[in-house]
Amino acid sequence: METKFDFNDNSEEIKKNASGLFNALFRFTKKVFNFKNDVDKNLVVNSIKKDISMIGTTSWILVCSILIASVGLNADSTAVVIGAMLISPLMGPILGLGFSIATNDLDTFKNSSMNFIAMVLISVLTAFIFFSLFPIKDQSSELLTRTEFDIRDVLIAFFGGLALIIAKTKKENISTTIFGVAIATALMPPLCTAGFYLAIYDLTNAGKAMYLFIINSMYIIVATYLVLKLLKFPLLNYTNSSKRKLISKVLTFISIIILILPIFTFLNAVNKANFNKEVELFLNDELVGLENYKYLIESAKSDFDDQEIVLNNYGQKPISDDVISLLKSKLKSYKHLENTTLVFKQLELDKNSNSFIKELRLRDSIEIVEKNLQLDELSKEIEELKKLSREKLLFEKIAKEANLIYPDLKQFEIFEKIRTDFNSTKKILVVNVNWENSLTDLEIEKLNLSLRRWLEFQFESDDFIIENN
Repeated sequence: METKFDFNDNSEEIKKNASGLFNALFRFTKKVFNFKNDVDKNLVVNSIKKDISMIGTTSWILVCSILIASVGLNADSTAVVIGAMLISPLMGPILGLGFSIATNDLDTFKNSSMNFIAMVLISVLTAFIFFSLFPIKDQSSELLTRTEFDIRDVLIAFFGGLALIIAKTKKENISTTIFGVAIATALMPPLCTAGFYLAIYDLTNAGKAMYLFIINSMYIIVATYLVLKLLKFPLLNYTNSSKRKLISKVLTFISIIILILPIFTFLNAVNKANFNKEVELFLNDELVGLENYKYLIESAKSDFDDQEIVLNNYGQKPISDDVISLLKSKLKSYKHLENTTLVFKQLELDKNSNSFIKELRLRDSIEIVEKNLQLDELSKEIEELKKLSREKLLFEKIAKEANLIYPDLKQFEIFEKIRTDFNSTKKILVVNVNWENSLTDLEIEKLNLSLRRWLEFQFESDDFIIENN
């Protein structure tokens, strides 16, 4: 019996099964990412409009949060800055702008714009007053990072704005998402930074900080606009279609204009990263084999802005001109180092350099000798003071004990006497004592003998004389 397989039938069945699988996956994916069913449009509208106003309580909350953030930036405390961002009401007017543009609500747009301007002025003015009055005006790392931006800040603001408006459209707002977006997009720190730089009259960095704030605000507005358009929030009837198109074009134009500078700064950051990476490769690959290559690598400094690599070889054996020329030629083989200059700092071998170095060394040697002499003199003075201090303590101790042991002793002194026979000179330690007048010569002699034996024990020496005053 012969069995035949119909490959055409099997092929059709495989296609049918694959189509069914893809359709099932598509329906599942659509169900997972579909959030339209969770939207309560009336609740969203009321929630956004309610948070726009900066009047009254909200303005005081804003001032307090700005002051907290300013202290955190001044103290370089990330935790304090994050805490300030959590309580700040900055998102309200920004969401209001995105909502009003998406729904063509001119009244809400005007209200949001006025409150947005008030919010910025209050924030910058509060930070300006704080930093003007606060005595410490150090530029911390937290402050400095708020003047740098690139395309990554745009992406953070855009996706943060998407997360924020999606969380807002849910029937029950996801508060953790809203707080997270407040931290991620970092609206408040740039405003505080702008106030700080205005307080120290640095308009350039103040402008950079404000530009970062504009980036964050603009792309939250763009994200809000896109999500509300996707969810087909109802448009107000009093705005005609031509005006709606104009508003959309203006929003698109402004967002693109704002995007230009971050793109350039991002490309610059990419080039800088590639430059630093290839500098490291060049140093590790090309300097190996030189006698002091480890020292050269450790002391190397590179500058992306000046397109320069500086190798410090002072104190080491000079590298020949041939080797330096070879290294410079190899530098050209690295794509991102083609226009980079290789600079060697080392001792030159010509006569002029040698004489100059010798002169410097002679000058340094004279200064070192003078300093050493001064140090010796100071050391001697210190030793004399130490010796005097020790002798004073010893004398006070001996005098007290002598007064207790010999009640007839009226006066007691110790000093050195210099004596010479004109052939030699000698220092003699003298103990001068004064006894009671009522004592006989014999009694004084016995007391002198007793005192001498006691002092020999105290001095651990018999090289002294006793005299009676």
